[in-house]
Amino acid sequence: EDLRQAAADRLAELIGANDDRLNTGFLATGMLLPVLADHGHADLAYRLLLRTGQPSWLGMLEAGATTMWEYWDGIASDGQVKGSLDHYSKGAVASFLHTHVAGLRLPEFPTSDEAGYRRIRVAPVLGGGITSASTVQDTVAGRIEISWRVDRGTFVLDLDLPRGVIADVELPDGRAYVASAGRSEASCPLPHNAV
Repeated sequence: EDLRQAAADRLAELIGANDDRLNTGFLATGMLLPVLADHGHADLAYRLLLRTGQPSWLGMLEAGATTMWEYWDGIASDGQVKGSLDHYSKGAVASFLHTHVAGLRLPEFPTSDEAGYRRIRVAPVLGGGITSASTVQDTVAGRIEISWRVDRGTFVLDLDLPRGVIADVELPDGRAYVASAGRSEASCPLPHNAV
């Protein structure tokens, strides 16, 4: 535990030394962006998420991908396919979109009464110039809907929680509150350099 921050800082340093390019494989790719964002390197996480060229997620789109490839360069310029063209390892970035960009997370250690999305954490991490995001999660209790937007310098969060679901909400300005079932909206001034 006492080495986590130092390890995340070293990871950020190594990525910077690699011109903010990825060099990860199957196991590490899905954990990369959350680890960076959770340890004070959200700006780097967003640079990696939105990077173009090779290797990058958007580099796959530039090359015509409609799925996530196993290899960053899954189709060579001569059309040769390398590995799977629909693969989980790089597609794990979708988790970051839900948990950090849109902000829907589970408690780190849920109790049996909180399991199954009965208690959630809503904590969007702003960055990358992204000014809105949304996600939905269908649960046994019903559908959870989260959306946020930046509107003229104000962060606006909309929640819709089914009966039996409680949300611990953390706004970008540091304020926190507990939301219960139903629709609700919260807002705060956008922190300086938050987007």
